[in-house]
Amino acid sequence: MHELETSAQILLAPPQLVTKEQRHDAERVFLNFQNTRSPFDLCKSILETSRVPYVQFQAASLLKQAVIREWNQLQDLSTLRDYLLQYLTQRPDAENYVREELVLVVAIMVKRSSVDGDTQIIDTLLSSVSQLIASGATHLQTVGCSLLNALLTEFSSSTRATDVGLRWEVHLSAKKSFETTHLKKIFQFCLQGLSEAQQLASGGALASPPVRTLLRKLLLLAEQVLSWNFQFAMLLPRKLVGLFESQQCPTLRPGAEWKDIFVDQNIPQFFLKVYEAVWQVPELAHPTLQCLQQLATLNGAVMGGKEDRATYLGRFLEGGLLDLMAAITGRPLSAQLGVAQVLGRLALFFPPPVLSRLPEPLVLTFLERLEGLCCHLVELMGNVPEEEEMLQEALEHSLDAWVPLLQDTQIFDGKLVQGSRIFPLFLRRHMAPPDGTRSIAEDNQEIAEEEEDDRVRYKDQLAVIGLLGRHRLETNLPLLTSIMEDRVGRLQCMLQQAQQQALTPVDGLALNALNEDLHWALMITGHTLATVSDGETTLIPSEVMQYSLKCAPQVDKDATLRLLSGQGVPGSEQVTDPIVRLTVAVFRLCEVERGALEANLSHLLSPEVATSLVWFLRRWAATYLLPNETYYTELSPVLVAAFGRDTEAGTWVLNFLLGKLKSNLELWAAEPDLVLSSSLALVSLLNNVERGHQAASCPNLAELVRLQAEGRFGALAPAAKRALLKALVIAGTANRSQEASHYWDRLLGPLRDRFQALVQAPCFRTEYATPQVRTQVLDLLESLTGLVEGVTAQNLSTLLPLVLPLLRELVPLVGLYHNYSPVVSASLQVFRAAVRRMLCFLSSEDSNQLYECCLNMMKEYAKHNTGKVTVEASAEENQYQDILDLMELLMDLLSKDFVQFSPPTIVLGPGQVLVMPPPEATEEPQTCASDVALYGLNILMPIMSIELLKFPSLCLQYYKLVTLIGEIYPSKICQLPDNLFQNLMSSIQLGLTQFTPEVSSICLDFLSVLGTHVHKSQLFGSQAHRALEPFLKVVLEMVLLQPLDAELTQTAGNALFTLICCFHEQFQELGRVLVASQADTATGERLARALQALGLNSGTPPVPDRAQRMRFRENFETFVTDVRGFLCVK
Repeated sequence: MHELETSAQILLAPPQLVTKEQRHDAERVFLNFQNTRSPFDLCKSILETSRVPYVQFQAASLLKQAVIREWNQLQDLSTLRDYLLQYLTQRPDAENYVREELVLVVAIMVKRSSVDGDTQIIDTLLSSVSQLIASGATHLQTVGCSLLNALLTEFSSSTRATDVGLRWEVHLSAKKSFETTHLKKIFQFCLQGLSEAQQLASGGALASPPVRTLLRKLLLLAEQVLSWNFQFAMLLPRKLVGLFESQQCPTLRPGAEWKDIFVDQNIPQFFLKVYEAVWQVPELAHPTLQCLQQLATLNGAVMGGKEDRATYLGRFLEGGLLDLMAAITGRPLSAQLGVAQVLGRLALFFPPPVLSRLPEPLVLTFLERLEGLCCHLVELMGNVPEEEEMLQEALEHSLDAWVPLLQDTQIFDGKLVQGSRIFPLFLRRHMAPPDGTRSIAEDNQEIAEEEEDDRVRYKDQLAVIGLLGRHRLETNLPLLTSIMEDRVGRLQCMLQQAQQQALTPVDGLALNALNEDLHWALMITGHTLATVSDGETTLIPSEVMQYSLKCAPQVDKDATLRLLSGQGVPGSEQVTDPIVRLTVAVFRLCEVERGALEANLSHLLSPEVATSLVWFLRRWAATYLLPNETYYTELSPVLVAAFGRDTEAGTWVLNFLLGKLKSNLELWAAEPDLVLSSSLALVSLLNNVERGHQAASCPNLAELVRLQAEGRFGALAPAAKRALLKALVIAGTANRSQEASHYWDRLLGPLRDRFQALVQAPCFRTEYATPQVRTQVLDLLESLTGLVEGVTAQNLSTLLPLVLPLLRELVPLVGLYHNYSPVVSASLQVFRAAVRRMLCFLSSEDSNQLYECCLNMMKEYAKHNTGKVTVEASAEENQYQDILDLMELLMDLLSKDFVQFSPPTIVLGPGQVLVMPPPEATEEPQTCASDVALYGLNILMPIMSIELLKFPSLCLQYYKLVTLIGEIYPSKICQLPDNLFQNLMSSIQLGLTQFTPEVSSICLDFLSVLGTHVHKSQLFGSQAHRALEPFLKVVLEMVLLQPLDAELTQTAGNALFTLICCFHEQFQELGRVLVASQADTATGERLARALQALGLNSGTPPVPDRAQRMRFRENFETFVTDVRGFLCVK
């Protein structure tokens, strides 16, 4: 006892008062203490006599571990359980953490007893808890609530519960039994306690700390029950069950037996009343709101049909939610966030078909108050800087509630959906005075580099605002148009003024405000006019199309087209299409920006506005420019005339956009984010068969190709340069005109000539390291990468004759520039792009040439990096990135063996079709990609080091590559040269224990695959068979002596079974040695029985087939849960 208390004092002492050795010795004392066998009497003695809380906690923790590992040897369970309950109730001065640990021991004992068949144990405990809470004594009520909390946690899910020595299926079975038999009783008990406590709180007793403490514990218990992950009635595969069980925030999905609780009673009203009583006490308000949020997700078998759902929703609204929505605007922002989350969940789980069943006045009131809450939150924006994040989250949740309502407006016959005030208010809130309410202080805030840009940060908000805007286009679109036209006009005037005289500080502030207005106007307009979703075809929103059709009788098509071309007559705007008019206002901003750039006024322009403008143009063009008319049931004739296919106006707009993006790339190269956005917008614009083909006749595309050929884009950032070349390749691929071959000549010829002129120059070997030459090399490499990234089956025959020779010439550059990591990295990216984009389309002969280039490049890299020593600080990180790229290159190479497309049919022009012939019988045999990958791995292995493997992504990629080769071609692994094979197996042994659980799992999979192949192919005595033998002991020790999670234990079991199949006699010998090594006879006997239960002691070795593997898996889980723990006890 004295030793434990002294050690506790040392551990808890300030660092300056004890030495490191003293602290380590104290830690060792407690580690040894935790391994004590049969410590029950010892723990009782410590709990009774020690007055040091930390020592009491260690005794409680040891008691917990002993109960788990020695459960089957415990004789008098009820005596120990009664002792613990008595101790808890008689020690009001016990520290919280000591009490919670002892409560956990009781919960574990109750769970194990119930699993073993004691059907009354839980009822007995619940009866005791009821008495404790009803006693009125604060200490006893705390103990009772802690017991319920521990019981719920233990039964809740195998992913959240303590490891109590039970198999996973037993955990699930115990949980199912508990939720069927006892969970409802606990919830009813919580409701009863909350009802009594709420009455006390309403009577003014909330100021009493004991009442608050009890109420909080009951609320937390109710939240636990409402967050319970109810099991599915259907049988699901283990992995799916594990996925559902591991949900952190499951919805409320009780079974039909809960109908009397949630459907027949007014539970929402009850919790709303509780909230009204406690909302001023944050520690009580938060769990109450959490309960309400869970109640808002009620679904599943408990809901009989739409009538039940409508009744439940009506109780929610009439039971106090409507009143709360009216009062919430005067309460703290945290309360507004909680209510907004409730509303967002209600809208998701009780959509318009349910809402429409309620009385119309009730629905109208709900919508009005929802609108009022949204407007209130919008008005708060910028006024609570210290709570801005919370405000934005609350606004997002309240806006989310509108999404189902606006998507199902027909259910309400267009009468009930409100929300008309939100859009103009949101727009006004982001405009500067006098039109808006944004404060000038917001315009001058510094934007941190790590902050997301507004287009990403507010994407979800703006999507809903756009939806609301489209709901009232007849009022919202003119508002947007007037703001856009006014701000663009004012910007033009200010820039013209700046050409004549310098702007004053006041003018500078006005310019900042104007740029902020334009930035937000562009984002709101972009989300109003278009909806873009990844993976879905982008279409003109139906509301926009209907509005344009509705305006068509009053629209003059010719006046609209004149306005589009910039030749509109003043005053004619009133008879133009409103969508075209708004688009023209944005196009005018493009003209103003381009004019300012050409007049050297870029310092007065905002790169953020320019980036938002590019974002808008990309989004707009994907939706409106040259649309596929077959996707629409009806089309606005004015929109077709202005932006449609085979129209002069459509081609003019395409050329206009190309010109705008060209000017950005040409004149704004110093802004990397902007030029990258412009290049990606160019890819998006041309990555459409029709737009790409029409672009062939656009002068601005020809100008882009000319500037690229002349090297005028050399100053662009690497990613922007790649995207630019990719866009130009895409345009050439889509070009169906007679001039297509001339286009390719203008694009590819200068690139080839520049490359050859540079590397074949007589002075290149002497001047290659000069900054000027390095810059040229990097420019060519980035351009080549972009060009290769544009390769498709359709343009392969055009690009391959250029790319393959250049790849061969790149190999010496890797060695020449081995001391210049940017050049090496750029070269690797070219090879990666070539393998990723081209390999699956290549013939056998061309594939072999690409393999040869890749292997020669890796040899060149390895030659200069093996054993390389440098004092450069970033050298290790650069090498890590290079090897990671090479590993990913090898992984991409493997795809050739299972992804191979047939020879493509290429359309050369009208009436001209080229079909690439299949390989001839005499053609050179196809080299296997796995051979290339293994050979490449052999080249790179000497460079790999433990230090490099400490980079998580490189480590993971390496082991994934090795295991993938093993899974596809285990025979090739077995045929590796001795030195490579030994290095490989050494790295597997390292991966089992030195890195992350994910890497360990991959290594175990590798052992399973290789062992299965060795056994099935009867390779006993081979190199692979001999190399696998040491892993039998390694994996067995992992399983028995190391803490593993459930998934890793299963993977380890598969690997162990495979190894046992290969080394059955050695496993039996290992088992005998392990049993004999146990100093305690009882432990040795227990281990022997557990090994016997595995079912592998027969004279016949097991076979790695499915039936025996599944049987072993069941026995293995029992074996692990039974044995793990007692082997490491003193």
